Amino acid sequence: MGSLGARHGLGWLMGLYFLSHVPITLLVDLQAGLPRDLYPVELRNLRQWYTEEFKDPLLHNPPVWFKSFLFCELVFQLPFFLIPTYVFFNVSP
Repeated sequence: MGSLGARHGLGWLMGLYFLSHVPITLLVDLQAGLPRDLYPVELRNLRQWYTEEFKDPLLHNPPVWFKSFLFCELVFQLPFFLIPTYVFFNVSP
């Protein structure tokens, strides 16, 4: 019984892990590749703060090759985050 409860708890933890990546991807990461007008000032300020605080050169001044990675993140990685989130929250161990 304890092992089943631990697996269920681990499933929820993994589900939360994947779920947490969805807003980060949409609201912060993709700002470097999508038009600026899609994001409100508050989110642009959040990205500005992040790049200055953590000295992230890729988000501060993204090179062209990095924008292609962001496209892959939008097309492949973002949908993938939703699939394991659903599985970990809804499939019983």
